[in-house]
Amino acid sequence: MTARLPDDAPVPGLLRCLGCSMFIASFEEEGYNTLKDLRADEEEVVKEFISALGMPNRTDERLLEWAFERKGEGGSKSSKGAAGGGAKTSEEEEDGDEEEEDEAEDEVRDQKIPSCGVFDPAWLAAVAPLYSRHMGCENMGPLLYSLARFVKPQSCLEIGAGYTSAFLLQALEDNAKELKAWEQWQRESGIEDWLVEGIEKSASSSGGLLHCVDNLAHEGTTANRLLAVAHRLGLESRLALHLDDARAFLDEYTGECIFDFVWLDGFLDFAFAGGGLKGRGGGGGGSSAGGTVVDGLEAFMEDMWPRIAPGGFVLMHSTLTNSTTRAWIQDLASRDSKWGPPGALLSLMEPHKRFQNAV
Repeated sequence: MTARLPDDAPVPGLLRCLGCSMFIASFEEEGYNTLKDLRADEEEVVKEFISALGMPNRTDERLLEWAFERKGEGGSKSSKGAAGGGAKTSEEEEDGDEEEEDEAEDEVRDQKIPSCGVFDPAWLAAVAPLYSRHMGCENMGPLLYSLARFVKPQSCLEIGAGYTSAFLLQALEDNAKELKAWEQWQRESGIEDWLVEGIEKSASSSGGLLHCVDNLAHEGTTANRLLAVAHRLGLESRLALHLDDARAFLDEYTGECIFDFVWLDGFLDFAFAGGGLKGRGGGGGGSSAGGTVVDGLEAFMEDMWPRIAPGGFVLMHSTLTNSTTRAWIQDLASRDSKWGPPGALLSLMEPHKRFQNAV
């Protein structure tokens, strides 16, 4: 499929793109300054002029293709329109649009371009029951999806289940499909060193798992609907839902528990000092005497940090406009933390909202 370049596209610029700047003067002398000038003449007239120039490496064919939307040697489309010199009818234009859409879909399949299921209207409708406006995750979900697609995590942890959970689950599923497609392409193409060594094992494995931890304490929680949505999307095999206190989960979970992607959405709901950890007193998320939320954040991160894979990502909601987390992060950036080097700290803000607006 060749997209039509605009009439005002300058011919000198196109010639420079083709490495044929030495022919600019010849085109200017002929009055061909834009593609509109070329299209104003019959294609055969322009072809005869260009052929006489002896442009190298089939660049003459490229220029004609750009000017007249030629598709290979099997035929051409003149700017004069449909047969008979008339303009195309609306029906002909619609047919042409449909043909271009079909060609684009074929190109996506041929090139094995990764699919992005989360932008499908049917998918968004399926996850709508998880959405709560005051949770502030309408843009966070797509952001987490894109980041997870890019860094390809295998073991994810989310504190606070809900709308974003569906995006992370779909990212893991799409990652697995993409890796399998790459492995197939590498095998069929005979290019053996394109992929990182060992990635084929990841492509053929289960792909990735999301551990979601939620204590159902938030009045706006939609975590109770997550299992049904995951089942509807066929993603339940990528979900491990833990209805528990997050700190108790870290203390008691005995499975493979090294995470390369952590999303702390309901962080403040779980990070009370002394809550739910053996040896720290208290249980069920309550704060201990004399403890502060900042103490709880430190205690939680101290317990979680050994579970983070080298090079892993830890993301937190509301890092700028929530005074508690902002103060904690500012203090963290200015000193050495007990729980290990924090790596690079970066906050992104949604400027149009006053709350739930940063990560």
